[in-house]
Amino acid sequence: MNVLEARRARHLIIRLDRGEELPAALVRALDEAEARAGWIEGTGSLEKAEIALFDQASRAYAKTRVLEGPCDVVALSGSVALQQGETSLRLSVTLARESGVGLQLAGGELVWARVYGLELRVTVFDDLPLVRTFDDRTGLMQLASQSTTIPTSVSEPTRAAPPAQAAEPTRTAPPAPAAEPPRAMAPAPAAEPPRAAPAATAAEPTRAAPAASIAEPAAMPLPQRPVRPRQEEESYPEVGDSVTHFHFGECTVISSDGERIRLRQERDGRVREVSLTMLRIEPPTVDPANGRKHFRLARKN
Repeated sequence: MNVLEARRARHLIIRLDRGEELPAALVRALDEAEARAGWIEGTGSLEKAEIALFDQASRAYAKTRVLEGPCDVVALSGSVALQQGETSLRLSVTLARESGVGLQLAGGELVWARVYGLELRVTVFDDLPLVRTFDDRTGLMQLASQSTTIPTSVSEPTRAAPPAQAAEPTRTAPPAPAAEPPRAMAPAPAAEPPRAAPAATAAEPTRAAPAASIAEPAAMPLPQRPVRPRQEEESYPEVGDSVTHFHFGECTVISSDGERIRLRQERDGRVREVSLTMLRIEPPTVDPANGRKHFRLARKN
């Protein structure tokens, strides 16, 4: 037994129109919605379908059966997962149609179909990465969970660099003037009225705390340090930049309008279009070899 738990889910309502084909049309819709794991339910009508049954004795699917002519989808259910990095569907159907001997029912795994009209509900599990792996015991491709660990250490060095705030010691140095109070406390040098005169700078109540260092006006620029954590300008992938997408892997940006970008996958040349509002864009790094910016695109929580 294998129990997997999803705590964060969203629901997609998908309508496939006449002439569209399964599973290709549904895979496109799920890729656009970035749905990588989930459960499918649906009803409707098909113009033509191909189904197959799994033969446990031979541990293989039997020859597909073609259902010509219209048939109603009495029930349809299945799962969404990744198989070798691509969206994979497994759909089971029960179909009904009129025949010369009356009403016929047929069921099995849906291999292909041409849609007349189909309505689907997909429950997407955003926090449960599912993959299909081969099960030696049954010969079936079974669901399993795979942890998604996106290596963010590439951008870590740029954030680790700022600890060069070794300039901090200069801030700890000013406490040394705290040793000045003993001079101020010694009443003997009362013969030095010029020092008492600078006390006129008490007009700076906000500096009252470091009053002991009045004799050191040069230390006053230190309060400017809050300017250090300046806000970096947001940067977005542009045409020609390279990105690492949490699902599509290494890609090159081929077009961008500030809200959506189109990516060409390095591994197979496929073009993907994604919405930037659905992604968390990490600060870019620059490849010193070619000067190209590289972005890491993660799923937005």
